[in-house]
Amino acid sequence: MGGALVMACHGAPPPAPPPPPLVVTVRRDTTPPPRRVTRQDGPLNQAERDSIVNESRTRRAAWRARGISDYRIRIAVGCFCPWPQTPAIIEVRQGVAAQLRDTTGRGFGQVREPWSVYTVEGLFDAVEQSARRSDIVEVAYDPIFGYPSYLRGIGKLGLPDNWFWVKASELTPRH
Repeated sequence: MGGALVMACHGAPPPAPPPPPLVVTVRRDTTPPPRRVTRQDGPLNQAERDSIVNESRTRRAAWRARGISDYRIRIAVGCFCPWPQTPAIIEVRQGVAAQLRDTTGRGFGQVREPWSVYTVEGLFDAVEQSARRSDIVEVAYDPIFGYPSYLRGIGKLGLPDNWFWVKASELTPRH
């Protein structure tokens, strides 16, 4: 009875609040793409070399079809050589490395090697050159834009200190 009296005095309860607006967040997939690993037990044979080059050419054509010539990309390189393995961001304009930045976005000096050669076109060149020259090659492609995102190789098996790797990530098209 008391409940009915309260309802009579205060009226109906207020309506439920509307549901919150639907917010859709698109998150870039950060899971590493599957890598194409070539033989580890001996040097590449000609069919394997041709396969790597053909795949690179197909993916390069798809990249070019996107029409992206201005972008930023994070590059890290390493090898037996004395180059620094510090990652850097290169800003590419009309397909050419135009600025070099550290990973916080501050200037990182003049555009220079080892980073400057790894525009997306340069990454495709590196894959094809490595497939022709190196005994061991491992390559992975970015799942969104299709550029080579990881390249590792050994120049000649049995020789010391002739390995290399390149990692490319965080490509951001510029408008």
